[in-house]
Amino acid sequence: MESTGPLATSRRLLLLLLLLLLPPPTCQGLPPTQRAQDSPAVHLNNGPGQEPVMVFAFDLTKMTKASSSFELRTWDPEGVIFYGDTNPKDDWFVLGLREGRPEIQLHNHWAQLTVGAGPRLDDGKWHQVEVKIDGDSVLLRVDGEEVLRLRQVSGPLVNKSQAVMRIALGGLLFPSSNLRLPLVPALDGCLRRDTWLDKQAQISVSAPTNIRSCNVESQPGTFFPPGTHAEFNLQGEDSSASFCLNGLWAQGQILDMDRALSRSQDIWTHSCPQSPANGTEAPH
Repeated sequence: MESTGPLATSRRLLLLLLLLLLPPPTCQGLPPTQRAQDSPAVHLNNGPGQEPVMVFAFDLTKMTKASSSFELRTWDPEGVIFYGDTNPKDDWFVLGLREGRPEIQLHNHWAQLTVGAGPRLDDGKWHQVEVKIDGDSVLLRVDGEEVLRLRQVSGPLVNKSQAVMRIALGGLLFPSSNLRLPLVPALDGCLRRDTWLDKQAQISVSAPTNIRSCNVESQPGTFFPPGTHAEFNLQGEDSSASFCLNGLWAQGQILDMDRALSRSQDIWTHSCPQSPANGTEAPH
């Protein structure tokens, strides 16, 4: 028989108090670094070319806010994060990475320059980045810290000769040869929690052209730079299959697997089975 005395009542009250003090349960399967209201992260790589994954257009006559912010994660040390212009011939801006660090290339009536600053961002972690036009200056903040301030390089947006500004993510809207300093445009990275200029002044946005997904968490892995491709032999039948690497090329040259094996213990291989078609073996 269940006890109903004072001791049992005290225990029930204590249990109820503990339940009230416990924190509310969290959604299962939602990583702590991802908020429920966040939109999916955008993958910036659109293949080996320079085409952007998204393009925004803004009416400068309605612009009241001249700053953009986002979070970036990448293992790639070089590429374009975003490009902006009102005229691709004489008024454009590029924020990218070179050797893992932020770089600004800028060309307009007031200034033509290329400058890099800030910490390395190619560590696979999420970094908060903000770019702001403040009077005649351009400010760059990384993880809340101002890392670059360029003075006398800009003017009021409403005084631009063209009334529309374009923002392109992960690519360029002119040939890469037009850059002040050569840069490989393709950036293998992810972007999230982004706000671009003034939402009220936005007049159009293109649909994403990249269907690659970005996981919230990332682990180091094999990075293939632009121009890389691999060839495989597919063997097997029905529900089972094995893959065999016949060759690996980067920048038009075949990689020396024996040399790579001698320099790293993280690479493993075994011989491919001989094929009646070629009778050769290659690393896997």
